[in-house]
Amino acid sequence: MSAIFATESTENPLTLVRQTLAVKPNDDGEIMVTFTTNRGKGSGSQVMPYQEFRAAVQVLMEAATQGIPENTQDENLPASEVIKRTIAVEDGIVSFRTKNGKGAKPARFSVDDFAAVADLLASTVDAVESAGKALTGAKKK
Repeated sequence: MSAIFATESTENPLTLVRQTLAVKPNDDGEIMVTFTTNRGKGSGSQVMPYQEFRAAVQVLMEAATQGIPENTQDENLPASEVIKRTIAVEDGIVSFRTKNGKGAKPARFSVDDFAAVADLLASTVDAVESAGKALTGAKKK
């Protein structure tokens, strides 16, 4: 089957986060948390060290409740700071990155889903940290 109209997927970001949230080592053995909020051209997984997840989710929760600030970008910053600097809303779509640099793709989803996505991620912080610590311990053995 071939699609006639090339359109970006409109999958629910909550469903995508639930399906894709994972804690696993990267190619260098660093324990990372990854998740996806959208699929399609120009999209990609959000990836950060699991130790940065709590602070990154806190930034999203603050933005969901207090509004999205104006921003600037810089490389080599913690995920929470990258989110603070890249989070924006345009035409009803929230976007943010967890890392800067070449190949970094934004998370993108409807502003109507923003609070729910932030809440879902917040509900996973303890589990992500536990999984990251367990994998870190397994890596040392």
